[in-house]
Amino acid sequence: MLLFRRSVASVARSQLSIYRSYATTVGKNSIQHQTPSLENNQQTESNRLSKTLTKFWDQVKLSKVQDNLEIQLDSKTVRTPLGHTLSIPSDRKILAYLLLHEWASLSTLSIKTHSLPLTSLASRVIDLEHADKTQDLESQAKVGRREDIVEDLLRYLDTDTLLVFAPKSEYEGKLRITQEELYRPVISKIEELLGDDVKLTWLDTEVGLTGNKQDEKVRELARQFLLSLDHWDLVALEKVTLSAKSLICGILVLKAKSQGEEILNLEEIAKCATLEIVFQTEKWGEVEDTHDVDYQDIRRNIASAAILSFREDK
Repeated sequence: MLLFRRSVASVARSQLSIYRSYATTVGKNSIQHQTPSLENNQQTESNRLSKTLTKFWDQVKLSKVQDNLEIQLDSKTVRTPLGHTLSIPSDRKILAYLLLHEWASLSTLSIKTHSLPLTSLASRVIDLEHADKTQDLESQAKVGRREDIVEDLLRYLDTDTLLVFAPKSEYEGKLRITQEELYRPVISKIEELLGDDVKLTWLDTEVGLTGNKQDEKVRELARQFLLSLDHWDLVALEKVTLSAKSLICGILVLKAKSQGEEILNLEEIAKCATLEIVFQTEKWGEVEDTHDVDYQDIRRNIASAAILSFREDK
């Protein structure tokens, strides 16, 4: 828990320095994985920001409305791209204060919505929640349906980063050895989490790229786990899964927020997700705007997702 809280503080301190590197990769996941776009013509603060690229407020503050916290720009409440109030439950104060930090820290030059990663995630939660509740087809077309999101996420279990093992000859065998040390205990924990007698199939590239597919029992148990999540946890898991190409990493982030349930801390999860990048960099050197961006992007997304899903004890 202490490491998690340090990660939360680290995100707050490092967000501004990460924005520039993240700008080079923004949109990569949404294009590659067909995540629904949130862009529309609603007159909301985030849409206005993306269209004008201009800071249009002087003061940012948090206001308590009933049991929720809302961000106000010059007394005007921030809304999501679909026009809903960006209202944060009071048991997510850390998220609310970091959202305040995002808006308060924006510069006046070249402002774009990728400078608001936590706002983007929280907005997706709220818009998805409203779309599911109202079953509005237009909203669902923009943010997706919960059931469809779950099915899309399940596909990552077949080719999960933590279920693909490198050839023993690659990187003098060091990558495979490290994968065996890091991934095997995690795989066992995820199998226990999903249910009795669950065995995840994994791809051994030592014998070739033959493809990998989980059996239907595993898929159904994973499906039920995903369907049991609230919207905050589902969106957090979705963000990590798309970024790390690993449903397992998404589950690990959710478990990292609870004492007694933590399998890995956030730093360890990031290490698992970026292991091959680290080995590539050590062998070939860092490719500017590629390795460094991917590495920091994954770490930022893991920390942001952890913040999104974290709830304070009442």
